[in-house]
Amino acid sequence: MLKRLNKYLGISFGLVSSILVVIILLNPPTDYDGGPMLAYNFLFFFPMLIVVGILSLTSIILSIIRFAKYKGLNIISIVLSIPGLIYFALILLRFLIISTEPEPIERPDQIHNNSESIVLDGKTLHLTGFNFGKDYERKRVYISGIPYFNKSFKKTDAYFCQGNSKFELFYSNDSDSLWVYISQSESMYHNINGKNLDKIPVRAIQLTNRQIDSLMNLESDKIKRFEWEEITEPNNVYKK
Repeated sequence: MLKRLNKYLGISFGLVSSILVVIILLNPPTDYDGGPMLAYNFLFFFPMLIVVGILSLTSIILSIIRFAKYKGLNIISIVLSIPGLIYFALILLRFLIISTEPEPIERPDQIHNNSESIVLDGKTLHLTGFNFGKDYERKRVYISGIPYFNKSFKKTDAYFCQGNSKFELFYSNDSDSLWVYISQSESMYHNINGKNLDKIPVRAIQLTNRQIDSLMNLESDKIKRFEWEEITEPNNVYKK
């Protein structure tokens, strides 16, 4: 009697655990927002997962006891328990891997590189250079009446020019205006929500790549080049 009870309990537990795994797989979360996802996990997924683990392990243990006492292996019980046991082990392994992973470094969209100021008649303009992109290889220069201060910068009230890792910004100025020389492949950009852009006396002159190259070799006190600082190991240095 005990032998038969042991056999059918093992089969029943294994069958129920497999059915519960199917129910879980057929009912994934439909809303991944914080509240609904929390309710799904604690009211459905975790309770079902715990029951699957308990039933699968119990079924395996009963099969082992049956084999030790009666020298009879309950193949059906083991087969029915395997899906639940594997599913439970995989989810447990996933949680262990996530819990032991190092905290990811949060990367800012762009990092400050260097700043320069140009004094005009009654006004000072500020050129603020940033590196951006996947590995901070691209370059961008904002031109505004507000300097970069304490890691904050108001981008809406600024013009900006940008380019790849070889981007160079050349500029000159007279008494009341700043002139920037940029490649024809790039434009002078600005935010459509800017309200004080008319107070920034800057003009862009677009040149061919050959003309830009000639400026790099030009020795002139009137046309200057924005100076870029070298960025080393940005992934390890910069963190929000």
